[in-house]
Amino acid sequence: MSLRVNNLCKSFSDNEILSGISFSFDESGAYLVLGESGVGKTTLLRIIAGLDTDYTGEIENGGEKNVSFMFQEYRLFPALSALQNVILARRDCSQDEAAALLMRLGFKKEDLKKKPRELSGGMKQRVAFARAITKHSPILLLDEPTKELDTDTASILVDIINEEAKKRLVIVVTHDDLIERINDAKIIKL
Repeated sequence: MSLRVNNLCKSFSDNEILSGISFSFDESGAYLVLGESGVGKTTLLRIIAGLDTDYTGEIENGGEKNVSFMFQEYRLFPALSALQNVILARRDCSQDEAAALLMRLGFKKEDLKKKPRELSGGMKQRVAFARAITKHSPILLLDEPTKELDTDTASILVDIINEEAKKRLVIVVTHDDLIERINDAKIIKL
């Protein structure tokens, strides 16, 4: 499923953030959205995901049914364990599948049962990433996925993003130079 953004405009009060933005995205592959803080990178993802509807222009093939979103803020369920937070993304996700992904991301077996309040910021970020990956939507949106991670852990995420980009459309918002190691990524500058 290809995604199209046509003549997108978004303002906050009198401040126009996005002005006449148009892009066509392939059905698979990686796109990096780059730009200074405040230029509308996260806003663009929120609009594509259907979470912000106060804009002009057109989004074709976006919306909640087609999108899996990793937010900058982790949005984990505090009463659920790390493992349960990942399983929640997809009804048919097995504990073994979710555990294997978290362990690939550096979790130990005993970490799987920890609640978000017991996890470091980097661990919460990896749970949020795993949850987004687990939902098999045609479009994967990742907002600053490596911001709190050390170089080795960020490299694992980049490897997974490269794998996912072979199967579906992956759009990544980033300030991080490491993330530019994503294979054959197309760059969008806002």
